[in-house]
Amino acid sequence: MSHFSIQIDHQNSQDVIRVHGEIDLHTCPDLHKTLSEQLAQGVAQFVLDLNQVHYLDSTGLGVIAHAARQLGEKQGHVHIITTQPQVLKIFDLSGLTKKNIIIHANLADVPA
Repeated sequence: MSHFSIQIDHQNSQDVIRVHGEIDLHTCPDLHKTLSEQLAQGVAQFVLDLNQVHYLDSTGLGVIAHAARQLGEKQGHVHIITTQPQVLKIFDLSGLTKKNIIIHANLADVPA
């Protein structure tokens, strides 16, 4: 199992949640906790930087989808930053990008 970590940086007047490692059954509870804390703060959107994520399973995708659903109730969005082909493919196949999850190549493309 690869090293997993979550770091929250404040950039461009918003929090950027940077995830490193694999998001799977073993690590998604930490991701769920972090996203739940963001939602509890009443954010209308959040930025999830997955550029250092090389593996995302259905459990991790479910955690992100659940947070997106909660934000959708407030017309909010989840902004995913990634250029990882395997992560992009999972989001594309899931259909979540047709909802309120928006994929960006870099932070500069995310509206503040």
